[in-house]
Amino acid sequence: MLFLSFNYTVDAQNFNPKNEELLNDIAFISSVEKFENHKQWNSLVRKLDRKSSADAEYFLEYLFYKTHQKLLKDYNKGTTFTNLLETGSYDCVSASITYSVLLKYFDIEHSIIETDYHVFIIAKVNNQEFILETTDPSYGFVSNAEEVREFKADFLPNVNSTHLNQNEAIGNLVYGQPNSKTIYKEISLRQLSALQFFNQGLIAIQNNDYRLASRRLQQALNLYDSERINMLFKIVAP
Repeated sequence: MLFLSFNYTVDAQNFNPKNEELLNDIAFISSVEKFENHKQWNSLVRKLDRKSSADAEYFLEYLFYKTHQKLLKDYNKGTTFTNLLETGSYDCVSASITYSVLLKYFDIEHSIIETDYHVFIIAKVNNQEFILETTDPSYGFVSNAEEVREFKADFLPNVNSTHLNQNEAIGNLVYGQPNSKTIYKEISLRQLSALQFFNQGLIAIQNNDYRLASRRLQQALNLYDSERINMLFKIVAP
């Protein structure tokens, strides 16, 4: 038994993505080298790798809570994935980037859902949906089917909702009033990375730095030509 355990530990690898789509996504987020040289990230990947052959639902839950334990330390609205790697500071955007990269790495089907004020992940295992509420380290893994439906329903747009609030950052702990729900759609990891720049653009506007805001929003548009990013860019662009 000790011999088998030793061999299994040796086989565990540092982060080394073989998926071409994931490699392309990483180019918009950071760099492969940044991941490969990050001690905590690789420690997490090795721990997950050792559990990856376990029951799929168990592994998904393990991945959720172990990632929070190892990487996500303090909630800070408007932070970036780079900040997360450096300090452990996260919000729903940077945390969802983290989880999406790991889920792709371990070939777990999932969707990234963008709403007016928030981003979350729906993972799918054995035709069952699971919510990964990345900003909740204690109860963010939702597996009960009824609770999953209720969670999704909280974000679905209201039929009478027409006003898109482009001036609110994505990552609030309070997700807005019912009459402000206009967005609920699946986005790519590349588009998710654009929302970091959108948030940074809003922060720059709040600091009256409109030149920086324009640059950040242009960066966001280069990755994700969305209505709300366009609307805000037209306001601040010189």
